Amino acid sequence: MTLKMRPGLPPFIRDENGHIPTTDETANWLVIVTREALEGVASPPDPSLERLMQYADTFAAAATYKLELGRAGAEETIWLQREDLVEYQATIGPA
Repeated sequence: MTLKMRPGLPPFIRDENGHIPTTDETANWLVIVTREALEGVASPPDPSLERLMQYADTFAAAATYKLELGRAGAEETIWLQREDLVEYQATIGPA
């Protein structure tokens, strides 16, 4: 089960967090990327919509990893914090 961006529903920023509407084979999910995760994904820190869009696939992959571990939130949400991103990146090794 891989999360993919939902067609016609672009990522957006609200309340300092990024939001990525995604879907898998069974449900629609909202991946909420914290400001800290947005800032920590690359250097220099940048919590912008451009950064969210640039790394949307990375965030979706990290959210898929978290979902597969049974760490999804309520109401089809997956909160992606900086620690989650670090944990996911450690599983895939250096780029």
